[in-house]
Amino acid sequence: MNKRRSKGNALIESIVGVGIVFVPLVLFAADLAVMFHAAHANEEFAEQLARLCSTLPDQANAAKACTDVVKQYRLPANISKLEFSNLVFDAGLQEVSLTTSMIVSMPVPFPGYERITVSANVKQPIVSVPVAR
Repeated sequence: MNKRRSKGNALIESIVGVGIVFVPLVLFAADLAVMFHAAHANEEFAEQLARLCSTLPDQANAAKACTDVVKQYRLPANISKLEFSNLVFDAGLQEVSLTTSMIVSMPVPFPGYERITVSANVKQPIVSVPVAR
């Protein structure tokens, strides 16, 4: 009976030990998945915003369009802030560049990482200015 009981105890200890190691790894993987998804969404948003700006005639119109789009954008529940900055409409280089940032709340926050900021810096060629001849 003692031998059988010790085998059962070893099995239970192994299951609990694996659970203690496995559960935090799964929770950390959930945070990583949310972080990567937010980074990808931010990159796509920045690309679309820069494409919009590249079709406008000047920096003032581009800045107004970006502000309007950011105001109208419906944020997911885990994103608390979305903003754009560093808008440069360079007619000489024929490109628009800007930076977007999102503050993302983690689903299972680890100490010090309750919220993270993901940023994207993109450039797009200007398509609204005619080529000089």
